[in-house]
Amino acid sequence: MDRNSKRNKRWIWIGLILIFGVSCFLVLSNWAAIGTSLANPMRKLLGVERVAQLESMLFNFQDSVKQWQYRLGMVEPESPWDELNNPGVSSLSDPPGLATTRQMPSPTPAVPLPSATRLPSNDLTTLTPAGPLLTPTVTPSPTPAIWNLPNLEPFGTSPGEGVWQPYIYTSAGDVAAVRTFLQPDPERPYALVAVAAFDLTKTRLHYVLGLKEPARPGGPHGWGVIPDEDKQPGKLLAAFNGGFIAEHGYYGAMANGVTSLAGKAGLATLGIYKDGSVRIGEWGVDLLLGEDFDAWRQNALLIIDDGQINPKVYTGTYVEWGANLDGAIVTLRSAIGINEENTVLYYFAGPSLSMPVLADAMARAGVYNGLLMDINPTHAHFTAMLDVDGKLVAESLYEQVMDLWIDRYLGVWDQDFFYITTIE
Repeated sequence: MDRNSKRNKRWIWIGLILIFGVSCFLVLSNWAAIGTSLANPMRKLLGVERVAQLESMLFNFQDSVKQWQYRLGMVEPESPWDELNNPGVSSLSDPPGLATTRQMPSPTPAVPLPSATRLPSNDLTTLTPAGPLLTPTVTPSPTPAIWNLPNLEPFGTSPGEGVWQPYIYTSAGDVAAVRTFLQPDPERPYALVAVAAFDLTKTRLHYVLGLKEPARPGGPHGWGVIPDEDKQPGKLLAAFNGGFIAEHGYYGAMANGVTSLAGKAGLATLGIYKDGSVRIGEWGVDLLLGEDFDAWRQNALLIIDDGQINPKVYTGTYVEWGANLDGAIVTLRSAIGINEENTVLYYFAGPSLSMPVLADAMARAGVYNGLLMDINPTHAHFTAMLDVDGKLVAESLYEQVMDLWIDRYLGVWDQDFFYITTIE
């Protein structure tokens, strides 16, 4: 073989290695988007602990990539919603009755749904419309109720940080929820936390056990669907994720008299009472078995306990925080909290968050008691429900990281979730 042939073959091999390396880089750096979909079958094959170690390695790698991208100017802080990124686009925060159109989220990427998640073909009201422009249907009342919260002290310098804006309206035009965002991590300025706050005097929280989770094999489980009487345009306002799957702690869960997993003392618990009131606290201390519950859900420890950040946020292991990831691991995390008067319910979600950073954001927002919910992409998910010409259309709270299976809570869903309706 002559010298030129050897040189050409060498360059071919170098090219193949480069292509392989770039492919690996893309897969690893986008593990957040595709890897978590494969986590459950991998746990069955490799075991929970090994998959947890692999996830930790991959999330650390992804975080390093993101930080280098930021240093090189490739990643900038970006508001979770369109109107701050694209000022000409209106949203749910438009004043009720204003005749506007808005750009809907891009179609859901072509990622296969779990078998139990596919929406029935005859339920056309639950599908994201293909058309790009839609007008939410809002009938303003003669004197809409104005509800808002005091603006929050910003962590960073992003325009609009900490400023509450109207987010979700009732069909009468009253403000039911507001939203803002926070920039709590100085080491990762691109990691913004979306915050939605609901007025519990105008809305009601509900909890749904998933078709498969959380439950022990062969044990009681739910149906993973919103009842038809609540899944109505103008009544259903929003839906968001629940907690970890069973094998990540076997945290207790109950809805509509079905206890899929028994409650454990000392754990953070959200309780929904039959009178519609909501409380968050420690099971066995603040909330007790035998109270007049409609539903309750546990998940790890309290992040915020009586207005104070739990010290274990800074020292806890993966057994206490995340069930498969320790609190220092940076990933997409979600949480819920409540104010001291139990009248405001908060939902938090953001990418590239450690437990201490998430806790700081919750404390800054005014949470008195709060707990961690599900983590990792594909699991942390919040959608507002638009009434568009008498049909329900789901819209993500944080479009950049909640773009998979946007309509999941309008069909049958494998995992547990919460939803919010107006009070009739």
